[in-house]
Amino acid sequence: MKKTFLCAALVAALASACSSPAPRDQVQAMRSATQRVADPYQRGLAEGWLDVAVRQDSHVALASNVYNDAGTRAYNNARHFVDGSVPFEPIYHAKYMPTRDAWQKALLELDAVNQRASVSPCRGEDAGRLSALTDEAWKEQEETVGTRWVHGWDAIENAQKLAQQVEAELAHCAPPAAPLPQPPVQAPLALSADAVFGFDSAVLTAQGGRQLDLVAQQLNGASRKVQALTITGYTDRFGPDAHNLDLSLRRARAVAQGLKQRGLAAERVDVKGLGSANPVKMCPGSRATSEVIACLAPNRRVEITAK
Repeated sequence: MKKTFLCAALVAALASACSSPAPRDQVQAMRSATQRVADPYQRGLAEGWLDVAVRQDSHVALASNVYNDAGTRAYNNARHFVDGSVPFEPIYHAKYMPTRDAWQKALLELDAVNQRASVSPCRGEDAGRLSALTDEAWKEQEETVGTRWVHGWDAIENAQKLAQQVEAELAHCAPPAAPLPQPPVQAPLALSADAVFGFDSAVLTAQGGRQLDLVAQQLNGASRKVQALTITGYTDRFGPDAHNLDLSLRRARAVAQGLKQRGLAAERVDVKGLGSANPVKMCPGSRATSEVIACLAPNRRVEITAK
C-alpha cells in the first residue's frame, strides 16, 4: 500500500509540474501583490486586468477559438503592471464599431474618458481599472464581427458605470501646470467594410456615413490637433490580387474624403490599400461559401490611425 501511495503521489506531482494552472487559480495571490504597486493608476490597471481575467476565463467555453486565451492574456497583463515580468499584450486586434448607434456612442465616450484620464495628474485606481474594462468591451465587439449574434453590452455598461466615477474625479482635479504629451494610439480604429460599403463597392452607405460622423467627432474632439492620419484599406483573401488592392485603396480614399468633408484637418494624411495583406483572422476553407465569407469579415476593414 505504501508503494502504491508513493506512485500516486509521484504521478500527481509530475502532472502538476507539467500543467499550467488557469489564471483564476492564481488571481488571489496576484491581488495581494497589486497592493504593493505604489502608483495608483498602475495599481488600478493591474486590478482591472485581474477582473477581466476572471470574467474571460469563466466564459472560455462560450468564446471562439481565437479568443479562448483572453483570460490568460488578461492575467498576464496584470502581471505586467505588477512586476513587469511579462510584456503587455492587447486582448483585441482592432476596434470594430458595432452596428448599433447607442453602442457606438457609448464606446467612443469611454475612449474619450480614457484619453482625458491618461494625461491627468489626478488619475487614480478607477482610471486604471477603466482602461482595462474598456479594452474588454472592444474585445467583445471584435469577437462578434461577421456573425449573426451580438453581445458585449454588459461589458460596455460595466465600463460606463466606472467612467462616471472617473469623470467626477477628473472634474475635481486641479489643472496641470503645463499640458502633458498625449500617449500614442495603441491600436487603430477599424471600420468594418461590410457595414460601411456595399458589396464590392467603395461608395459609403448611409450607415457608413453615420460611422464616419462618430469617428470625425472623436478625432476633432481630441485635446490636440491630429498631426498625422493613416488610413489603410484591406480585403479578404478571395478575388484577384490586383482587384483587391484597387478596391482596398478606393475604400481607404473614400474614408479619407469622408473625414475631410466632416471637418477633420490633419497635417498629414497617408492613404493606402493593402488588399488581403495582414489578416486579423484565419478561416479554413478554399471556397467562398457563406460560412467562410462571414468568418473572414474582420479582414474586410478600413483602419484609421491618428497621431
